[in-house]
Amino acid sequence: MEYNSLLANYSLKLIKVLSEESGLQALVDLGYEILGNPFTITDLSVKLLASTGKTKVTDDPVWNELKVNNNFIFQTYSYYVRNRLFNEIAINDTPFYWSDPYCKYPRLIGKIQINNKNVAVIVVCAHNRDFKESDEALVSLLCDVISIELQKTKYIHFSQGLLHQHFLHDLLDGKFEDERLIAERMKILSLKFKSKLFVISLNIQNLDSSISTLPYLRDEIEKKLVNSKALIYNHTVVILASCENEIHFLEIELKALKEFLKTNNLQAGISRSFSKLADTKLYFSESIEVINLGNILNKEKYFFKYDDYIIFDLINRYPSADKCKHLIHRSLIKLIEYDKENGTEYVRSFYTYLLNFKNIKESAAILNIHRNTMFHRIEKIESLLNVDLNNGDVLFQLYLSYKILEFLKLHSPDTIQTITPTAPL
Repeated sequence: MEYNSLLANYSLKLIKVLSEESGLQALVDLGYEILGNPFTITDLSVKLLASTGKTKVTDDPVWNELKVNNNFIFQTYSYYVRNRLFNEIAINDTPFYWSDPYCKYPRLIGKIQINNKNVAVIVVCAHNRDFKESDEALVSLLCDVISIELQKTKYIHFSQGLLHQHFLHDLLDGKFEDERLIAERMKILSLKFKSKLFVISLNIQNLDSSISTLPYLRDEIEKKLVNSKALIYNHTVVILASCENEIHFLEIELKALKEFLKTNNLQAGISRSFSKLADTKLYFSESIEVINLGNILNKEKYFFKYDDYIIFDLINRYPSADKCKHLIHRSLIKLIEYDKENGTEYVRSFYTYLLNFKNIKESAAILNIHRNTMFHRIEKIESLLNVDLNNGDVLFQLYLSYKILEFLKLHSPDTIQTITPTAPL
């Protein structure tokens, strides 16, 4: 009876704090008085949202790491993924006890839900006193009250990011057509992007689930790109990135992301740049499609730009491979047969010539031959092709033919990989 009376008294105190709109920290401070032990509130990626500040825990490594860094370092996070802590959080509807070799003090863990979705976690540390059976009910009560506070304040205290997530999700779903509505929504969210936009999607097929989860991956990637927001969408991580200088962004700002992808055996595709947020869905499809195309042509790479594969996307959309073969210029087929019969390398030489905008000197340097040799080689190729190489339409048809050969992997023995050497980024 005394315990029920005590619980009712605590409930009244918590309700009073809620009604006074004192905020999340006031609830945390009161929670410390009720529990008599320090605790933290983190989101699902273990980012610190709030914590009790009256007790200094100095001899618990895990507690100190979280307090100092406001989140776990990758090794600590991976340890808890491997040891199924997050699975325990997901399956336990009531607070549960946890201990491990790295925590000096036992923990009591409860999850906070909004609309039946897990949004945050309370972790109580038995630093001041040992846990009592009544603590489970008290932590459960705190979880419910904090859930109300987060809903009441529309997540202002910690979860502006969640609102960003919903907004980005709507953009990817194509729910906005009016740029004015988008601008208003961004004002409300205090969200800003630079003038040039990109969508980057991850291929998580090789993600090692024993060392990372999607929420953690999302946050780690967002840290590596300024002026960008990441979200979990369709069971993957998608980034809406922005910049002012496209060249600087692609060559410099993306270096940290590329290194992260390489280290963690992940792939990503990036769309072309665009300027209207209402077009996000369209460019998202580019970032997904280029991963598929990249794995057909250069699966050893880990970062694919749609700009580099746009012509292959066009070829890939053709009704069938057999019909696509008929688009190959007959003169190029003739040149391929000539190389086979005579042991020459005219196919490769001519493609190098095309790629270098018909520049004899640069083409010769790439092929490591004298410029006069290159000049005579082009004269011979032009006579074999029997076409006008000053005709732009003809040159385009020949270039497209090379790309069809590359995509369909038809050219043999000089494969198109030999014609266009590629190496991982």
